[in-house]
Amino acid sequence: MRRIEIQPAISEAVTSEIRRAILDGTLAPGTRIKQEALAAELHVSRAPIRHALMVLKRDGFVQTPQHRGTIVAPLDPLFISDIYGLREAIEGYAVAKLATRVRFDPAPLQETVTAGRNAVASGDHLRLIELDLAFHMGLYDALGNQPLKNIMAAQWWHFRRAMAATLSISSYRKRVWNEHASILKAIAAGQPGRAQALSIAHTRRARQVLLGKLKQVMTEQDLARGAGHARRVRLREAPARQRAVGA
Repeated sequence: MRRIEIQPAISEAVTSEIRRAILDGTLAPGTRIKQEALAAELHVSRAPIRHALMVLKRDGFVQTPQHRGTIVAPLDPLFISDIYGLREAIEGYAVAKLATRVRFDPAPLQETVTAGRNAVASGDHLRLIELDLAFHMGLYDALGNQPLKNIMAAQWWHFRRAMAATLSISSYRKRVWNEHASILKAIAAGQPGRAQALSIAHTRRARQVLLGKLKQVMTEQDLARGAGHARRVRLREAPARQRAVGA
């Protein structure tokens, strides 16, 4: 028997907590992760922190670029586009199939839509993320297609992170839930073509909104880096200019 170095329950709890902080934006993309500070904040040793970061690196949530230690993985536009492409195909299929079900009960999803609209009104960002996930996973559950659920569950955390970034745009939140309501209405009315079209449009719009936000952030970062470089150049050149003036 091998010696167990880390208690699984502690390690899993630490991994879950760091992942939650990444997903809700407490640890923003690009943030450097300091093991000592995390260990102190979570009141654990560094061993479960190291284990958690290994798991999160494997799952794509953190990176270890050269000379920068461990950082929260930036949101990659190509990856975001790909996972929204997956959602578009699968959810379009799911809602069309649901719309053909005679015994489909829209009540549970309608309750989620109502709760989502209430969360928009109250400005509860974290609640909005959970309800957005609940709506989409509720569609998969209602369909009862286990292979489809397995495919989506494998990307669950990445969907959640993308939703969190999209829903951080306050002007877009109300529209999200209006679109959810329209999709649900089409399903309940037995209109598979309309439900599928609305679902595809909803997913494409969310992808466009998020990619637009990422482009803006990247532009701002490039401008900030450019300003910082210009300032460093001026500081390096200042002594030479002063000597020239003195001469």
